Amino acid sequence: MTTPQSPYQGHPQQQPYYGQYPPQQGGQYPPQGYPPPQGQYPQYNQAPPIPPPAPKKKRTGLKVTLGILVAIVVIAIATGGGGDEQAPASASGDANAAPAAAGAPASGDQSVKFGQEATSGDLVISASAPEKVTEFGMTQACSTVTYKNNGSSPASFNPFDWKFTTPAGVEASASIPFNAGAKALNSGQLAPGGTTSGMICGDQQTTDVNAVKYAPSFSFSDPITWTN
Repeated sequence: MTTPQSPYQGHPQQQPYYGQYPPQQGGQYPPQGYPPPQGQYPQYNQAPPIPPPAPKKKRTGLKVTLGILVAIVVIAIATGGGGDEQAPASASGDANAAPAAAGAPASGDQSVKFGQEATSGDLVISASAPEKVTEFGMTQACSTVTYKNNGSSPASFNPFDWKFTTPAGVEASASIPFNAGAKALNSGQLAPGGTTSGMICGDQQTTDVNAVKYAPSFSFSDPITWTN
């Protein structure tokens, strides 16, 4: 039996290039110095494939935190604004409320009878029932008022601190009487322990008076109203 000869016989020092040239059909390699067969390319050591980049993590943690904060703010606004709301007043209740009588003192005012004393701060004050005074063909409703200072410092008095009220609910500021002979209440300072009195009168249109009110402009005391 004849043993096939290797193509590399006669060239004992020539060895095939393993890993450099692809083998030919039949498992043979081209001898050294020969190019690879046509259509075939040398195979070199190939680098391992590059793995695909890892997907970026979504910023879900930040979104969840912002959502929680927004929900807290909305709840705080909804719960905080509801406590101050008040039920609207009933229209029928206002309509059925009895109107205040003309000349009656407002809520918080002191109310006394004509001639009685009342206290306003350090002052003890009284007002007489109004009477009509006619002078030079003009008629006024006038009242005599009295002051007493029980404080330790001077107190002011003024005829313009008084008002007259008619049964129709008209309120007018008081002034001095037309009668020159009457003792009109002036304005000034009353010393501690001092007393003073004088007449205050309304205008000609305010002659039918049923209430006299002491309401000084520069005082924190409640007004005082004298009525029958």
